[in-house]
Amino acid sequence: MRKNISEILLGLSAALCVACFGAQAAQGSLDDDLIRRVVRAHGPEIEACYAAALERDAQANGVVLVAFTIGTAGEVTATKVESSDIGDQTLHACMREAVGGWLFPRPEGGSVEVDYPFVLVPQLLERRP
Repeated sequence: MRKNISEILLGLSAALCVACFGAQAAQGSLDDDLIRRVVRAHGPEIEACYAAALERDAQANGVVLVAFTIGTAGEVTATKVESSDIGDQTLHACMREAVGGWLFPRPEGGSVEVDYPFVLVPQLLERRP
């Protein structure tokens, strides 16, 4: 079963806005809020990837959909950029590497597949304190 959750994150520091995501059980399950918390905690890693992309192209912006699998111990076992409005392969590799190092709570019953769109907008970096 695929779950789609929408949220607007106002006041989130820097360029990471989470529009929505879907978690689909490969065999297990993990609460959407727990996934969201881990992603938010690692937001600066994605922001650093995006800041480097903006140095290469000041107009880079859009949605990067990262698919990843959370293994039975909570580790990320696979990552893939499913789609992207930004054609920067270095950005994609940086994001895959970042997500690949994250640790989530252990899913119940097995691994979990997640599709997570990162909305990257330069104006949000400009407002950062």
